[in-house]
Amino acid sequence: MVNVLIIGAGGQIPAVLIPLLQQQADVKLTLFGRNAANLPYEKATKISGNAGNESDLVRAMQDQDIVYMNFDNKKITEKVIRAMHKAGVKRIIQAGVLSVYGEVAEPFAAWNSRMMGSSIAHNRGIEALEATDLDYTYMRMTWLYDGERTDYVVSPKGEPFLGAQITRRAIAHYILDAVQEKRNDIKASIGLWEPGSENKAKPDFY
Repeated sequence: MVNVLIIGAGGQIPAVLIPLLQQQADVKLTLFGRNAANLPYEKATKISGNAGNESDLVRAMQDQDIVYMNFDNKKITEKVIRAMHKAGVKRIIQAGVLSVYGEVAEPFAAWNSRMMGSSIAHNRGIEALEATDLDYTYMRMTWLYDGERTDYVVSPKGEPFLGAQITRRAIAHYILDAVQEKRNDIKASIGLWEPGSENKAKPDFY
């Protein structure tokens, strides 16, 4: 049995990910968020709390194997890391953003920079994760949309970021693959995009 904690469980990716994980007989879910008790999921432990409060995080992390953090904020990531050390948890997967290294390739780079602004690369969770001994995966996700596609491309750190779009469902399937150890992106910052979206000037839905 793998115990998985989702921090920020009320988000859009968890809305796809939670039912997917609940279909797995070997996964036990704990959902953490400000109003976790109100989330419409059965057969999951729900813990309401503040991700900015380290003691709330430590309480939620008891007996967990994997943490999935559904947002990217350096200060809160630092608190999550401290809580993980206190609770004895080593594995974290974090939803992050593209362009933290200025890695986005043209022609997509110009549109992406205009839409996201110059401050996007600063105060991100990857800055804290790369300084830890945790088994982390930081997902540099391209522009997200709702759709049924589940395929994805994984791009290692140091390679150009080419893809302009990906479905939230594909991100959820990547997380499932990581939970099931079908992916082994440990101590890794990876780019994620949809096959066929390479070298577009912008996402199709804009």
